Amino acid sequence: MQPAIRKLKILEAIVDSYIGTGEPVGSKTLCDGLDFNVSSATIRNDMSELAELGLLTQPHTSSGRVPTNLGYRIYVDKLMSVKPVSPKEQGAIKASLLLHSDAPEHLLSEAAQILSDITRYAAVVTSPPADRAYVKRVKFVQTGNHTAMAVLITSTGMVRTRLFRCDFVVNDEVLSLFDNALNDKLQGTMLVDVTPAFIQSAAISLGELSMIVPNALIAIHDAAKDAATTNIALEGQSKLLFLPEFSFESARQTVDFLNRTNDITKLLNEGDEPTRVLIGEETKIPELSEASVIISKYNVSDVCSGAIAVIGPTRMNYSKTIANTEYLADTVGTMLSGILNG
Repeated sequence: MQPAIRKLKILEAIVDSYIGTGEPVGSKTLCDGLDFNVSSATIRNDMSELAELGLLTQPHTSSGRVPTNLGYRIYVDKLMSVKPVSPKEQGAIKASLLLHSDAPEHLLSEAAQILSDITRYAAVVTSPPADRAYVKRVKFVQTGNHTAMAVLITSTGMVRTRLFRCDFVVNDEVLSLFDNALNDKLQGTMLVDVTPAFIQSAAISLGELSMIVPNALIAIHDAAKDAATTNIALEGQSKLLFLPEFSFESARQTVDFLNRTNDITKLLNEGDEPTRVLIGEETKIPELSEASVIISKYNVSDVCSGAIAVIGPTRMNYSKTIANTEYLADTVGTMLSGILNG
């Protein structure tokens, strides 16, 4: 066996062992576990060379070796194989998602919960980008003699509601009038275009109706403004506080970052690759310097629409975590396509 290939196999064995046990790996452990015969002296020399290359480090003088972030990088890119999610696991995931497939927001939230439960790390799912969403439909529901609720449904399946009050008695005839007049003005309008100026222009264009629709239009504006924000479903962040790989301060900083919606959304939406694995400093985010992030994009009707991610320590089962993240991304994309096009 060529020395270079032997060293890669030793690196692979060390990473696999360390991921499984969390204990530094010594030459004796490697001798017992390798599927090829080589002397302990040769293994020790190879481990020293791998350390000189920056792929391994020694936590203590008398201890074995553990992978560095660069060692994990080589392992993920060249050595590991991603095993598909088993049929049994696929069935359980689909069954859980189907129970929450009545609305996109419920589906995305459940996907984050499932991924966090499977991996025991934090999981994040972003909603389809709102900058491409438009008003699909507006509905009105009576809630009292002088109150009603505007229901805004977007092209991405998001639903936003706002209550409003009228100076006159609300009845089915009034709501039907609102429904016909305002859908005519709003259907197909991009959410980002539903501005105060747009609302004012719409009111003026309604002529005599403009006297009775101001509060309804204001409610629609507020609902559209809310819907125009990309939302995230975040689950399991507290689990990071109890992982031995993180110091409490590092875990706290990671959790703080995850609660900054704009920052986590930006990280997940970067890049064009279907799946990205960012290890430690590769995130370019100080709060994640001791973490790894696995991100898989999901498509809705063949268009990249959001991302699903796992945030955990650098010592994680990359193969299994990547497989689960990719499977959930594919399944969520398929289900969302069905909801929005059904």
